[in-house]
Amino acid sequence: MKHSYIDKYSDIDSPVHRIDPGIKLLCVFFAILCIVSENSLNLSSFIFYGIIASIIIGISRLPLIHIFKRIFIILPVIFFAAAFYPLSILIAEGRSNFSMQDSSVTIGASIFFKAILSVLFLILLVSTEKFHNLLSGLRKIRMPSVICIIAALMYRYVFILADESMKTTLARQSRTPGKLRMSKWKVLGNQMAVVFLRSWERSKIVYSSMCSRGFSGNFYSMNQRRLKALDIIIFSIFGLLFLTVRFMDEIGIFLNQ
Repeated sequence: MKHSYIDKYSDIDSPVHRIDPGIKLLCVFFAILCIVSENSLNLSSFIFYGIIASIIIGISRLPLIHIFKRIFIILPVIFFAAAFYPLSILIAEGRSNFSMQDSSVTIGASIFFKAILSVLFLILLVSTEKFHNLLSGLRKIRMPSVICIIAALMYRYVFILADESMKTTLARQSRTPGKLRMSKWKVLGNQMAVVFLRSWERSKIVYSSMCSRGFSGNFYSMNQRRLKALDIIIFSIFGLLFLTVRFMDEIGIFLNQ
């Protein structure tokens, strides 16, 4: 069965892909920290964050359709979270008039841009690096090993669940062509039970195979990357750029004095 991997574009040869995964993780965490801590009444800063993200997308050579598809998955949640903030303020204060110049509208727009930009940088992270390299990067920055192991096992076993789901769906459609005579929900419920049982049995076989090959709770890689001076320079430039955008107003006030 063919599955869509979250890191299927990680083999592209670009300057972004060649950055150390630990440095890449730190850059994304730092970018999200700057974005979410931005002044909610200052929307102009989000334009600069968007320009930076666009430049990175261009350098990484990721297909735009790939990025848009993943943003559209979370877009309804972000939109309603942003839209309901000014509405909740309006209801709480008991006002009947509504103005687009209201501060609650600006804060709602800020929530929207913060969420979109944060998700965009996370998409760039997982699309430009293989998943096991990201876990290796998390271990480098001292993430608890139990979290890395759980994430690695989830990533491996979710494809077993997807594979069994596709197989059982194909088998059901071949046996019951056309309209279902039984209740749709009853058929889907039975199929979910079969998927769970088949995945459980298959996952035990996979785990036994892992133990027979010496699995001891840690995942090791033969291609461990070493931190280079260029990675440190990239992180310094990236951090300085985001700090400049984050404290742009304060820097302007200081220079005017």
